[in-house]
Amino acid sequence: MSSVIEEPDIEEDDDFEMPRKKRDDDEMDITPMIDITFLLLIFFVVCSKMDPTQMGKIPEAQNGIAISAKESAVVFIEPAGNDKVILKRIDGTEFSSDEETQTTELVEYISEELKTTRGEEKNHVMIMGDGEVAVGEVTRVQKIIGDAFEDISSTYIAVKEL
Repeated sequence: MSSVIEEPDIEEDDDFEMPRKKRDDDEMDITPMIDITFLLLIFFVVCSKMDPTQMGKIPEAQNGIAISAKESAVVFIEPAGNDKVILKRIDGTEFSSDEETQTTELVEYISEELKTTRGEEKNHVMIMGDGEVAVGEVTRVQKIIGDAFEDISSTYIAVKEL
C-alpha cells in the first residue's frame, strides 16, 4: 500500500493581492485640487501683463465736493506724450522734467503754498489732472506729497473737463 498525499491545486498564474487599506470617510484626497491650483497659477502668470506703463486713464467722477483753488496748493498735471507728464504750478510755470529734481521742486512749491497768506490758511492740496493722464502718474505725485507732508488734512484729485 502506498499512500499518496494530495496537495491542493495551486495555479501559478494567480497574482497575490494585498488587501487595500480603507480610507476613513472624513479624510479627503486634495492632491487633484492642488494640481488644479498650480495649473491656474501658472496660467495667470504666463498670461498676465506686468507693464506699469499700461496703466489706465483717470475715471470720470460720479460725484464730488467743490474745493476752492484759492484755499488749496494746486498742481497741474498735463500729458506730454509717451506716457510722460508735465507738472505745472498755479502760475503756469513748469516743474523740471527730471523726477528727482521735480520731487524737490514740488515739495518746495507746496511748502510755500501752504504757508498762511493774508490770513487764509491752506491745509490741503489739489492735483488737477487732464483726462488723458495715466492714473500711475497722478498716484506718483500724490505719493510724493503724502510722504513729504504728513500734516496735510486732504489731497484732492480733480479732472479737467473738456
